Parts: sequence; C-alpha cells; structure tokens
Amino acid sequence: MEEFIPPPEAPVFQPTPEEFRDPLAYIAKIHPVVVNTGICKIRPPSGWNPPFSVDVDSFRFTPRVQPLNELEAKTRVKLNFLDGLSKFWELQGVVFKIPNIDRRPLDMCRLFKLVTSVGGFEETTRQRKWTQLTKEMGYENPTVSGSIRANYERYLYPYEKFLSRNGKLKLKGGAQKSDSPGNGSLSSLSPSSPFPP
Repeated sequence: MEEFIPPPEAPVFQPTPEEFRDPLAYIAKIHPVVVNTGICKIRPPSGWNPPFSVDVDSFRFTPRVQPLNELEAKTRVKLNFLDGLSKFWELQGVVFKIPNIDRRPLDMCRLFKLVTSVGGFEETTRQRKWTQLTKEMGYENPTVSGSIRANYERYLYPYEKFLSRNGKLKLKGGAQKSDSPGNGSLSSLSPSSPFPP
C-alpha cells in the first residue's frame, strides 16, 4: 500500500491596492502559480470595496410562482407518496406523469387518502362516492368526477392493490383486495415494497 502524500498547501495571496485595481487581471497574473494547486486564497487589500455590478434601472427578473399548497407542512408526505408512486410505475416500465384535471394538477396524494378512507377504489365505486370526492378535492364542476375516477383507476388503483397486498395499506374494514382476472394483476412484483407506507 502506498503512503499517503498530502497535497501542497493552498497559496495565499495578499495583493496591494494597485495590483487589485483590476481583480480579473490579477487573477490572470497568478494563474500559473495556482494551476499547480487547483485552489488559492486571495485576501483583498483592506478597505477594498467591490463595485455594485447590477444596473438597477435595466435589471429585470421573473419571480418563481410557488402555489400556497406547496408551503404546507404536509408537502414532505406528498413528495414521499409521489416518489413511491413514480417508483412503482417505473418498475412497470411506465413513465408516470401527474394528470391535469380542469386545468390544474390532480393532487394524487389527497385523492389516494380520500379513496382509501372510504375503503378503496372498489368500495368508493360501489357506494357511488366519486362526485362527493370530487367536491372534497375542490372541483366545482361535478362532471370531472369521471376523469378523476378514470385517473384513479389507471394510476392509483394498481398502486392501492400493491400496497394492500404487501401489508402496507389497511383499507377501511380491514378488507384486503384480491386480484381477479382483468384487474391488472401485479403478482409479478416483488413482495418486498421499496415504497414508504
């Protein structure tokens, strides 16, 4: 085993006010020395005050819009849920993309919680609760309930069955859903879930 050879100390430069009048020229001047160490420290002369380089009259920027729902304390829970859902679909060879309903992204985490609190997809459908859930999701137009149901069935129902089968999800009443032919059986998945409960 070779002995560890410590790298050379980083050089420290202390330019005079005259040398540092043009900082970029000074950096170019010390470049041949610094290139050997890869790093250096420059202590500017005392009293050196860099000029403000932004023209406040012409400087413009576009602020980032951050919806208020992203500021919630529950954001981490939602992100963990979406991460698990994305990984689930990635294992299926499908690129998951959050659908838009009524010109806004569908809150998949909230929808999943609402449906599973009723007892899951099958129980929500049996009780005809999709219109009620649509209103609870904040959609004024009741006709979008069909789209919400279709997106749940397409993206969340297989995930619900997977989590339920692996003991990561207890549906209302403790009912564990069984796969029947034509329901998109997920029996090929590994029994150990890589997703957070």
